[in-house]
Amino acid sequence: MRVSTAATWSNALNNLMKSQERQNKANDQVSTQKVATDLMGYGRSSEIIAAYQASASRINSYVAVNKSVAERLNSQDLALTTTSDAAANGKESIMNALASNSGASLMETMQGAFSIALQGLNMEHHGQYMFGGGNDNKDPVTVATLSELAATNIDDVFANGNVKKSSRIDASTTLQTGFLASDLGRDMMQLFKDIQEFNNGPDGPFGTQLTDAQKTFLTEKSTQFSAVYDELVEQTSLNGTLQKRVETSQAALEGQASSLNELIGSRTEADMAKAYSNLQQAQVSVQASAQVLADLQSSSLLNLLR
Repeated sequence: MRVSTAATWSNALNNLMKSQERQNKANDQVSTQKVATDLMGYGRSSEIIAAYQASASRINSYVAVNKSVAERLNSQDLALTTTSDAAANGKESIMNALASNSGASLMETMQGAFSIALQGLNMEHHGQYMFGGGNDNKDPVTVATLSELAATNIDDVFANGNVKKSSRIDASTTLQTGFLASDLGRDMMQLFKDIQEFNNGPDGPFGTQLTDAQKTFLTEKSTQFSAVYDELVEQTSLNGTLQKRVETSQAALEGQASSLNELIGSRTEADMAKAYSNLQQAQVSVQASAQVLADLQSSSLLNLLR
């Protein structure tokens, strides 16, 4: 019977350790579905993978920005539509008064239109005023009623800042997406103010029967409300153009991110069929190596001398 030597023991132990390493690697691939658990495990491909991952991370950050901008523009569309509705309601109130030759309910309906304008111009998005221009400490429009408006200088009606929100939607494109309450609402607020002051003045108030002076005044204001409405619709259309631009950008970025993920996956994702096969082979190899060590132990010189 051959007696095992130190060299034989060392060789058998080394084989066992290598088998265990192969088993651990195969087990990691099966559990993670990745070729390796860190970049070092990818050898020469590690630098390429790192570059792909950096690009994917950068693109995903732009995707997140685009989603945030898209949400804001959706809310902004509602605010702009609400503001333009106020101008339309203001004109409609005047037209109804002219059609019926009565201003008995004109100021009440005009206050309703004014309140709608406040809803649009003071609308918030995630706790920030949509048209605040960077000033979130105060409503962009500071008056709450037509009476307050009539008593306030038009320059003091607005408390918004001057910063129009801009967003960088990709590596080379920055869009100005913000509007200011003063830019959007000044002309309309002036119309509401004019009507309230006229109602308070010598040719007012508007009563059950309109005077010739009142008809002339209201006809002029109706035309001006139309112009304000058209301008607000144009701003709403511009917002829609920005929405489309962001939507297109987001789709392109998501396509790039998908392509990069596929490239990363082609280099990092394990061949699961091969991984399972390697694991089975490694397990058999470990068992065989362990058996060799057990056989060596049983044939050691010490056991023979007993």
